[in-house]
Amino acid sequence: MTTKCFVLLIALAGCVYGKSNYKLCVPAPYLKDCQQMLDVETKSKAIIECVPARDRVECLSYIQQRQADFVPVDPEDMYVASKLPNQDFVVFQEFRTEDEPDAEFRYQAVIVVHKDLPINSLDQLKGLKSCHTGVNRNVGYKIPLTMLMKRSIFPKMNDHSISPKENELRALSTFFKQSCIVGTWSPDVKTTSAWKSQYNQLCALCQHPDKCDYPDDYSGYEGALRCLAHNGGEVAFTKVFYVHKFFGLPLGTIPAKPSPENPTDFRYLCVDGTKVPVGGKPCTWAARPWQGLIGHNDILAQLSPLREKVKQLADAGATSKPDWFTKVLGLSEKMHHVTDNIPIKPTAYLSKANYTDVIERGHGAPELVVRMCVTSNVALAKCRSMSTFAFSRDIRPILDCVQQSSEEECLKSVQDNGSDLTSVDDLGVASASKKYGLHPVFHEVYGEKKTPNYAVAVVKKGTAYNNIEDLRGKRSCHNSYGSFSGLHAPLFYLINKGKISTNSNECVKGIGDFFSRGSCIPGVDKPEYNPKGTDVSSLKKLCTTDNTPLKCLQDERADVAFVSSADLHNYDESQYELLCLNRETGGRDALSKYTTCNIAMAPSRTFLAAKTSISDVSIAHTPLSLAQLLDTRIDLFNIYGEYLKNNNIIFNNAATGLQTTEKLDFEKFKTIHDVISNCGIA
Repeated sequence: MTTKCFVLLIALAGCVYGKSNYKLCVPAPYLKDCQQMLDVETKSKAIIECVPARDRVECLSYIQQRQADFVPVDPEDMYVASKLPNQDFVVFQEFRTEDEPDAEFRYQAVIVVHKDLPINSLDQLKGLKSCHTGVNRNVGYKIPLTMLMKRSIFPKMNDHSISPKENELRALSTFFKQSCIVGTWSPDVKTTSAWKSQYNQLCALCQHPDKCDYPDDYSGYEGALRCLAHNGGEVAFTKVFYVHKFFGLPLGTIPAKPSPENPTDFRYLCVDGTKVPVGGKPCTWAARPWQGLIGHNDILAQLSPLREKVKQLADAGATSKPDWFTKVLGLSEKMHHVTDNIPIKPTAYLSKANYTDVIERGHGAPELVVRMCVTSNVALAKCRSMSTFAFSRDIRPILDCVQQSSEEECLKSVQDNGSDLTSVDDLGVASASKKYGLHPVFHEVYGEKKTPNYAVAVVKKGTAYNNIEDLRGKRSCHNSYGSFSGLHAPLFYLINKGKISTNSNECVKGIGDFFSRGSCIPGVDKPEYNPKGTDVSSLKKLCTTDNTPLKCLQDERADVAFVSSADLHNYDESQYELLCLNRETGGRDALSKYTTCNIAMAPSRTFLAAKTSISDVSIAHTPLSLAQLLDTRIDLFNIYGEYLKNNNIIFNNAATGLQTTEKLDFEKFKTIHDVISNCGIA
């Protein structure tokens, strides 16, 4: 018997005895929820195993490599799957609503107008007052733009002096007389404010034009219709379901209901310019597919037991809605009707709804591309994955990836216009500015509060230290030599306060003179840091086998520890406090108050650009938008954590967000760099 036949017999035996095994890929944060799901009793004897991955993007790779069999996905994830090389994915089950269990698509985009509106062509939408669900939403923004930009009358959107998003807003504000498009137009608050001021006609029909944000009675699916019916709107972009709901019309399993609105006063506007009653069959021009399950082609041999198992799990969780219902299976309160569909490739599944056109909507040739420079193969792989994911979520400009051999080569590449963006850590942001003429565009932030890191001084509670002079003649422990928190910040502070000399042969040694009872700065005696062989014995006097500043304080080898605010979660707040060296009056405060009680703000990992024809807003838009989208959805794509078993790839593992860099903060870093560069260490 051949091996192939033997394997087939095993598979058939599994089917006969009802014990088919399937591996469900689940983002690692939801592994416990998945395991709880496995305890749910069902009639089906099919066995599901939970396979943890970093996120849904990695799940697609696991399925491709047969480390897993299936995963719940959105249509955008199906697009990402379709772009993987050598893939053989199939969509084999759909998640529909109980209200519309027989609908082909999740929702269908329609244009609604007053019945007597004198137009018979989409071109005649120009100059009208338009009502939309909100910025970046499908039927109210993405789909209308996809349709309108194909028409020659619609303004061009390929001006590279402004960002792709501003191109969209400018085109819409030029095409329509007034509109209501609420929401966050840019991930940067100041940019959103500037755009809403400049393109204020896009907010003119909103309930609160000055705010132009949620909540607003004239936003959302019904709000767009309310804007049309009661606030001067002439055209509304929404979806069929809410047209029926707004006018009290029956749909799917939902019966007709009384409504104060009169459907006979309105019409659907079709792509060919004709109009049909809103109570009749709608003329739709694009749709969003249902969410569902995607797997590899081999799963088709044993598909029925899996389909039945998923249906039974969906039924089991439909009432109580346990965490696994949403986090693991991807179902929701509204969407938990599981329907079998003929297995279909992701590309075909998206194309039948014309949704590929929506995802791939461009801004007109040449498309704006922002090139990120990275220095390793794994960073290149992550950058490319980020690019595809961002593109699938309609985030523009397109992110491209360039690889160089070192950080310095990347800096040169940005300087020479070989790329547009690269990153540096610590005071590298100041030296890159000086040496290559680059400037910061955005940086990482950390923790739940999404703040930069700060260099801080930690002391034990009950001690009498309140200012820097109280520490003269005491003992200090530091984060490693070369770190901002352990060396640069305290050194700058002591120099700036006139406590130690700025002489290049004396300033580092001056730390030892100030803390005359000894210090520990790990690495201070390395030849590359001390080529002149300066006597630094006092700076390693307190070092032992464990040189962490916390251990130093715990062992009472030091009176103060110079560390990063990122380290403070290791410290017991009942035993330690911060010394507020940034305050003129000194004093102490709780460890949690590091943003106001510190030595100095630390330069986070910062992303730099050159002064080119591409604006900083354009350069930052894709990374910032990606960070904003994934802020509460790291299950979709965790851009910060470990990547392919490597740490700190593109972004630090500890990062929790990205923010634009303020010029004032950057100038402070340049000042610190200039002062300590006299010591030969910057």
